[in-house]
Amino acid sequence: MFELITQIIILAAIYFLVRFVLLSFIERKYLTWFGGIVLVLLMVLAFLEPTNRTVGLLWGILSFPLRPLGLVLILLGYAVRKGYKQVAGPQIMAALLILLVCSLPVTAYLLTAQSEQKPLLETRGQQDVTAARGVQGIVVLGDGGSPTDPTYRIRSQINTGEDGISVGQRSRLLYASQLYASQQARGNEPLVIVSIGPKPLEQDGISETSSITELLTSNGVPEDRIRIDLEGVDPRTSAIVSQRLLASDDAANRVPIMVVAPAINIRRVSSSFAKLNFEVIARPTDFYVFQLQGGVRLAAASDLIPNAEALVITTRVVDEYLATVYYFLRGWLVDPLTV
Repeated sequence: MFELITQIIILAAIYFLVRFVLLSFIERKYLTWFGGIVLVLLMVLAFLEPTNRTVGLLWGILSFPLRPLGLVLILLGYAVRKGYKQVAGPQIMAALLILLVCSLPVTAYLLTAQSEQKPLLETRGQQDVTAARGVQGIVVLGDGGSPTDPTYRIRSQINTGEDGISVGQRSRLLYASQLYASQQARGNEPLVIVSIGPKPLEQDGISETSSITELLTSNGVPEDRIRIDLEGVDPRTSAIVSQRLLASDDAANRVPIMVVAPAINIRRVSSSFAKLNFEVIARPTDFYVFQLQGGVRLAAASDLIPNAEALVITTRVVDEYLATVYYFLRGWLVDPLTV
């Protein structure tokens, strides 16, 4: 009941936010019933077909005001709507403060610490558990991103690598190889499932699928233990594919797996897999945290100077919060209150 009430409140808040934004730029008389119905239908479509490209475009538009840069631009646009000679001071000040705070490295560090500290502690607590028994699968995910726009994620980003594998994905594949070796040393041979999405990257005739397979086999993973997921476009769909590959359909027996994913996404990823009857052992990578000194990180002078990289990191954290809310509304999280 508590989750249902919370979902209703969040949906109502989203509705009034969208309504406020529209009324700020469009006169009320032009917002006809037809436009309202179309908007509602598109929002329903976002729930029914989250991987549809049209829905992805809609998600990018609706979530734009919720991101730091989008909110700043909307506030500035609202402030100068009557001309540059009649600027609204409060909106300018609010935009300045949002941009300033979100661009501070210290803000980015604090936000990422909140997102990454808990899964890191949980991972340390799982070391003894995994030593006692093996896992059936090691699932490697990409960088994640918007839950309704597969093209937004960085899972298949292009880089200068000759094999077409991104730097982040390479580190996760190498880590998965190490995890496989540790399992193999105990007499266990789990499947290594790599989720790259429905359209593998091909660069100069090089297939991403073959490059990934070659990288894993060269690091000790037998080719017959490798599965490439060409369907999963986000943690939920990747979990569904893994469920099929590992035959996780018996509610009485939860399938133990390791999930390798960026630390900033690992809590939502783990909860999504656990919802589909997996016993998840999180193995986060790509941490943003920095070296601690005596348990407390002393902010350097450079951490108080805004920069574009800090704004990008802050935006990624906000995007992950939005994605978590979406997963919560869909009922895709096993325990939403702990994510």
